[in-house]
Amino acid sequence: MNVGARCLVLAVILNIAATSVLKGQAQTQTSGGMKSPTPANAASAPASQLLPLDPFMPEEKGSAERIARTDKRVTDLVGEAGVRVVSVEPLALKPESLATAQQMPRYAEVILFQPEREVGAKIAVNLERRTVEQVERLSSREVPMTEQDLTDAFQLASREPELQKMLPELPSFRVQTANDSRTLVAAENMVTGLPIRGAEAKDPCTKHRCIQLFFKRGRDYFSEASVIVDLSAKHVYVERKRSR
Repeated sequence: MNVGARCLVLAVILNIAATSVLKGQAQTQTSGGMKSPTPANAASAPASQLLPLDPFMPEEKGSAERIARTDKRVTDLVGEAGVRVVSVEPLALKPESLATAQQMPRYAEVILFQPEREVGAKIAVNLERRTVEQVERLSSREVPMTEQDLTDAFQLASREPELQKMLPELPSFRVQTANDSRTLVAAENMVTGLPIRGAEAKDPCTKHRCIQLFFKRGRDYFSEASVIVDLSAKHVYVERKRSR
C-alpha cells in the first residue's frame, strides 16, 4: 500500500473515532450526566441530587427561615415581633475531605434584623437536621440594606416639609422594586437609594444605618438638593446644593 492510500485509511479511522466521541458526549448531555441543577430546574430536582451550593427551592428558604426564627438563641437576641428576614442564601462549609464533599448536607445562612432594637443575627441552619448550628450577633451597620429599608427611608423623606416644597410632585413617586424574576420594575417618577457611611466620628452615619435617596423624574434626576435619611435616628437631612 502506498503512502497516499495509508493516509486515506488513517483519515477514515480518525473520522470514525471522532464521530463516536461526539455521539457519546451528546448522549451524556441528553441524559443529564452529573450536571448540577440550574435555577430554572432546581425546583423539580430531587433533594438527593442537589449539591450544597445549588440554588434554594422556595420550600427550603421557608424552612430555613422558620428554623432560624424559632431558635431560642435567636429570639433572645432579636426577639420575635417585628423581625425582618434580610436574606436566606446557601452556606459553604469546608468539607472534612474530598470523599465527604458530595455527601455534605445543605446549609443556609439566614440574616434577620430587628429595626426597632437595631440588632441583627446571622444564623447557620443545617437543613438536613433542621437545626441551628451557629448564631452570630450583627450590629445594625453590618446588616445589608433591603427594599424595605428603601421604602422606610422614602416614607420618612416624604413627610419632610422642606423636601415637599422643593419637590411638589413628591406624592407621585414610587420606590423602585423588583419582580419575582429580580427584574427592576420601572416607574415614571421613581425613588432609588444607596447605603452610605460616614467617614468622621461626628457624622451620625458613621454609626447609624443611612441611605441616600435619588429621585428620578422621567429621564432626569432631582438635583436641587441631596437627601440623606438616617434610619436609626429616623431623621432626614435635606441639603440644598450651591449654585455655581
